Amino acid sequence: MSLRYKALIAVVLLVALLTSFLVVSSSALFEENARASINNELLKDQGILDERITFAAQASRQGMRASAGDQGLVEFLNDPRYGDFRANLGPFAEDWRRDAGGEISLFAVDVFTAEDRNAEVIGKISEDLMLVFISSKEEIGDARRDEIGKDPELIRFMDDFFKPAWNAGNAKDLPTSATAVLPIAGKVYLVVQNYLWLSIQRLEPVGVGVVLTELSHDWLKRSTGDEGVDKVEKIVFAGDIVASSTLDDQGGEIADSILSMAQESGAVSEDGAPRPFEFQYDGETYLGVAFSSELSPKGTPNRPGFVAFKNLDAELQQFKELRTNVSLIGAGLGLMAALLAYFGAYLVISKLRRIEVATGQIREGKFDTRVEIRGRDELARLGKAFNDMTTGLKALGMYTDNTLAKNLLDNPELLNAPSKREEGSIFFSDIKGFTSISEGLSAEDLTSQLNEYFAALGKALRESRGYVDKFIGDSIMAFWGPPFVKDGDYAVRACETAIASFKVAAQLRAEWEQQGKPLFFQRIGIATGEVVIGNIGTQTKKNFTVIGDSVNLASRLEGANKLYGTEVLTDERTYELAKRWILFREVDQIRVVGKSKPVRVFEPLALVGGETATYASEYQKYDQALLHYRAGEFEQAVPLLNELLALRKVDGPAQWLLARCNELLKHKPDDWEPVTTATSK
Repeated sequence: MSLRYKALIAVVLLVALLTSFLVVSSSALFEENARASINNELLKDQGILDERITFAAQASRQGMRASAGDQGLVEFLNDPRYGDFRANLGPFAEDWRRDAGGEISLFAVDVFTAEDRNAEVIGKISEDLMLVFISSKEEIGDARRDEIGKDPELIRFMDDFFKPAWNAGNAKDLPTSATAVLPIAGKVYLVVQNYLWLSIQRLEPVGVGVVLTELSHDWLKRSTGDEGVDKVEKIVFAGDIVASSTLDDQGGEIADSILSMAQESGAVSEDGAPRPFEFQYDGETYLGVAFSSELSPKGTPNRPGFVAFKNLDAELQQFKELRTNVSLIGAGLGLMAALLAYFGAYLVISKLRRIEVATGQIREGKFDTRVEIRGRDELARLGKAFNDMTTGLKALGMYTDNTLAKNLLDNPELLNAPSKREEGSIFFSDIKGFTSISEGLSAEDLTSQLNEYFAALGKALRESRGYVDKFIGDSIMAFWGPPFVKDGDYAVRACETAIASFKVAAQLRAEWEQQGKPLFFQRIGIATGEVVIGNIGTQTKKNFTVIGDSVNLASRLEGANKLYGTEVLTDERTYELAKRWILFREVDQIRVVGKSKPVRVFEPLALVGGETATYASEYQKYDQALLHYRAGEFEQAVPLLNELLALRKVDGPAQWLLARCNELLKHKPDDWEPVTTATSK
């Protein structure tokens, strides 16, 4: 089937869906009106709650004033003949609770009155004010009573009220009562306080009486007792703690979740202004508003507030049922078109998906990838063209390094990018005695074994993101640095690869020894420095390579392994960049062919970790011997080298340095210097 017919089916489906959308979209207007109605209801409920808190506060203050003016209480406070001061406060405490409509009452007197009356002090409000009595309507435990008496917000509220009058000696120009909504001991209370008078005529305060009314579940029910399936629910909170709510007794976890969502949405603000928000709970949508009472002081830690919320889904339930019926009718009309479009789209998408997956695999360098798309339409022809392309890429991939190919795919600008200077690490490897080995093998066996070796070593190079520049007979030239490695750890990667390649070669030798094949032992040279990186060649044939002094140095260091009996040597720059992660020992200073300035050469021994402690202990003797050698102290170097060779029977640098020291002990030239001059590449 041609794509034009498949597109036609898709258009039919689109028309059907558009028709259904136009029918269903009418619900948006209804939902918008419902949201506006609920938000208005929530704000109205907030206003009512504020009014009732204010009314309750006014009623409590009036009752407190009446209780504070009780002549019996004034006489009691003036008369030191009363026996048990605390016990005799009980009747007055009940009057205060009853008149103020609260649950808990507290009395605090000044420090002098407390001392004169031998009052039992149960808490310290300030240096001048002592808490001497706490009474509650319902029985509460000592621990709870202690929590309330020591609550910092309550103490601060009482002290701020009492201190100005105490300092002035009277409350003539001060309010005689104060009201606030405060978080106290994990709950939220309406707090009303009034002075205890020593003289009502002179308004001399001797202390403070406080009544606490908890904004509890019952208080909320009494204050907002509207009933209904979708009524407005309320939560009283203090900071992150739910103090009470209108939810059922089992609603504690629900209230905690709703408060958390309100805080995460930013609805709970420091200024306490009403802020609407929306949240999902138990699969349903709710609208809410968070606010604080005017009586809750701003800046209070864990400032109390309220969350009022209502179920939006319940409000929309009737319209949802109507919308469902309309949707079913629209769905029935578009069913046939949907089925046809589904199968048409499935055929197209499945074929495109196969091509997409195959393209991703090609991008990863898997040039064996093919797609099978049957038919005679445009997608089938596209699949055939794709397979033809992969055949060509596979042929090219045989001669192109995967690292370069992937970088070209990721950065096409590299194709025509000008050469530039960058720092990187160059890696040269060679097989020791390869000429002799090749003479004893047939061309087929030699090529097979060499390819097996290159495959194993190439895997280690790829895993470290090294770029294999070229194969030169039995040698490999590789490079780490921009654009292949951009994070600056090219020297570490080169050394890690060298160490890993010896383990790979050792595994191959173990297998070849059992098969009776000749064994390959490799030598590696690594140098790090600035090189020229770029495309070199003609318009029709290019090689992406690196050239420069560091390339030549790496090649010379590979050859210098013959002199020292080592497997790998690096220059000083490589050592400086990799010494935190690789354990090295310095081998010598060498003047390689083509350079007049000596080069310090190092041997990487192991990755810093488990083996390094042993290596560090053993090769420390070589380090000491090298220092003696450079100072011309050959007699001191010889025993250290013998000790090292006793620990490690085969150690090329130690054997070389020992032979060199013994030779110099016999004859030391007048122009001797601790530098070795290489005589060959």
